[in-house]
Formats: sequence, structure tokens, C-alpha cells
Amino acid sequence: MKISFIADTHHYSQTLGMSGQAYELRSGSDQKCLAETGPIIDAAFSQIAESDSDAVFILGDVTNDGEMVSHLEFREKLYTLQKEKPIYIITSTHDWCCDKNPRRFEGVNTYSDVEVMKSEDLADFYKDFGPRQASDSFITAIGTVCYTVELSKKVRVLCLNDDKNENDHAGYTKDCWEWIEKQIENAKNDGCLLIGIEHHLLMPHASRLLTKGSVCISDHELVASRFADAGLKYMLVGHSHMQATDSFTSPAGNTITEINVGSLCGYPAPIVDVVVNEDLTLTYTVNHLIEFSWEGQKVDAQKYLAKHACDIIGRILECRNESDFEKRCAALGIKLSHSNIIWPLLKPFIKKIDTASCKDAYLLLKHMGFARNISDAEADLYKDKLLKEMVFEVFLNLLDGQQKTYSRDSVYYKMVMAVFTIPSKLKKKNEDFKELISLADYILTGGSINNQHDTI
Repeated sequence: MKISFIADTHHYSQTLGMSGQAYELRSGSDQKCLAETGPIIDAAFSQIAESDSDAVFILGDVTNDGEMVSHLEFREKLYTLQKEKPIYIITSTHDWCCDKNPRRFEGVNTYSDVEVMKSEDLADFYKDFGPRQASDSFITAIGTVCYTVELSKKVRVLCLNDDKNENDHAGYTKDCWEWIEKQIENAKNDGCLLIGIEHHLLMPHASRLLTKGSVCISDHELVASRFADAGLKYMLVGHSHMQATDSFTSPAGNTITEINVGSLCGYPAPIVDVVVNEDLTLTYTVNHLIEFSWEGQKVDAQKYLAKHACDIIGRILECRNESDFEKRCAALGIKLSHSNIIWPLLKPFIKKIDTASCKDAYLLLKHMGFARNISDAEADLYKDKLLKEMVFEVFLNLLDGQQKTYSRDSVYYKMVMAVFTIPSKLKKKNEDFKELISLADYILTGGSINNQHDTI
């Protein structure tokens, strides 16, 4: 059996605006696309429809911000794919606009007068994509649905909506836990493999500096331990928009492995195919969207989405005046209370990153005593490479689960690490700065499990 998993489609209806300053600021401040999501989803669904997958699962945040018009459009796309493949979904906070801030864009203005879906209406609205086919189900405190679907006599999927309340806290109530543990026990008694899916992470991937807090489910170690001790071995999640695979072992010695599926509407648009083996292990392969139609032309999805992601950083680096800098930071959700003080300090630094070569950066680091393990000859290998290009590459490597890895003795690795180790050298007792080094190492070399293809 082969199952395809995608996550975070974040469908945005083009009727909500796709031009003007307000839209451009919003679109340019996010790794995922907005107006392009419809064509991206259509292309991905066509690619999946032509594959040999036996079923498709979507891991939450199916719409941009729960806009009713986005839900209506997305459901029609689901019905189209359903003609070719069984398809099941879970929803999450973006599907009922938990922050109560839906948006449409017109010129320089942003409006919130957008009809949104309520959490208690989601189960019925998407009943044809899981709830109707469920062998058992549970309605949560906010009206969403958890359900179990039987794909075969030996394979079941536990589909969990982990939204707990309107404050974006993810987790499960006592009665929901009782239902979950009953599903796990039933699968064990029936000799079935049970695969879990939820939206939020059970464990921090890459680093706790990036994927802890609200990215993980509340009390994530306790929750992960409870799943593992109950006998659940596999969980697939979305939310972080990064591709990663990690395992967690409970204090009792039981292990659960989690595949974090990146966002379909942002780089690298992953489609994760999971094969259920005869011994009930899983072999996963991360495929990617190849192309989609945009503005009347076929575009290379990987190049387009990589540029869209990198432009988040690039637009900040291109700022040459305080006003543009303030607007870009505000669009990213960064509030600057003293930009008149911060900007003069950052301006030369930003300009240098935008224009300097990697060799220029090396010479500066060498002068400061931070590049002692790099020779002039090694630095010359990157004399024609812009520093910002290397910044973009590191960012993309974080998102795509290290499609390209670097050995620890490579010049590339040493140059990047020379930068990431500076904070820890300046403040040696800071634990976050030490964690920053581990994060950089992970981005460049990958984790203990291959994020692209492995058997778990």
C-alpha cells in the first residue's frame, strides 16, 4: 500500500485580492504563496491523481485563514481529486481563523470584513473527506472531528484534530484521550498497523529555537510519551512548513517516529509517499511538485517557490531607507518601537550582506578572529559567490530537509559555521547560542534520520 501525505495547502481565494501594496507586503513576507495556491494545488492534485498512491491525506491548515470562499473553492478541488483517489483531511487553526483576523486586500488597505468558517462547522463541511468513511469518530470540545479510517484489513489511520481552544493551544481533552487510546488498543488487538496524523508537532524538529512553543503541541514530551507508551509508532504532522523526520523515546523506553511534512504551497512543495511494507514498517520518499501554471505559462515549481521564499530575506536586504524597513518588518510581524535608533545601526550591515561576497565576509571574520580554521586558499573558492546567495541556500536547506548536505570537513560547512559560532564565542554561557551551533550543523548535514528517504 502506498499513501500520499501533503500538508498546509493554505488555499487563498484570488477574490480576496492579488495586487496592490497591501497584498504585496503580505505576500512578500511569507514563505508560502497566496494568489498562486489555487494553481499549485491543482497541479499537485493532478500529479497525485496520476501516481500509484492508494490514498491521500492532508494534514491540516487547508485554507489561508478560514475564509469561507477559500473553503468553498478548496472543497471543489477535493471533489475533483476524489474521482481518482480516496482523500481524507484534518483541519487546524487556519481553517477557522483562530486569531479572528481574516484579511482581504485592496490597494494600500487591508480589510477584515471576510466571512469565515466556524470550527464547529468544519466536520460537516468536509464530511465526504474522512468523517463519512470513518469506522469511529469523536467530536472535540470546539466541534472539530477526530476519526479512524480503515484503509485495509491491516492498515488504519488515526486522524486527529488537535486544536484545543481559540487561543491556539493544541492538545487533547481527557475524554478525547480516552477515545484515542481505545483506537490504539483496538488496532493492537486486531493486529493492525495504526498510523497517526495531527497538525502540530509532537517534538521540536531542527531545533527547539525554531520549533517549540506553539509550533509543538502543548506539553509535547508528555503527549509524545503517552502516544508511544500506548503503542503508536508513527505520526505525520504539518505546521512548521519544514521537511524533517525525528524519533522520540519515552522515559519508559517506547519510541514514536514523526515525519514533519512541509507546506505544499511553499518551497519545496513536498508530496510524501509512504509505502507500508509487509513487516508493517514504513518506507517514505519525499517527492516534490514539478510545475504549475501561472499567468498563462508553465513554471518550474521548485525554482519559483525557492525564489519566493528567498525574497523574504532579499527584500529586507534591499531596504535602503527607514520607511521601507519599517513596512517590511511590520509585514513580517516584527514590531519596532525605536526604528529611528535601530535603522542607522542596521543600514550598513544590511547593505553589506546584500552586496558583499563570501570572500569579503571571510576577510572580516578573519580580522575579528572568527575564521581561524579557514585558509585564504579555501576562501578563494567562494570569492565570486555573493554572501546573500549562501544565506539563501542555508535557508532553503532548512525548509527542504537537507536535499543538499555538506560534510563537516568541507569549506562550505566551515564558512557557515564560522558565522553561527560567533554569538557563543561572545557569550559563552548562553545556552541558546550553543543551541544555535547545533541548529547550523543540522541544517548543513541533516539529522540522524534521512529526511528525504528512509525506512522507519
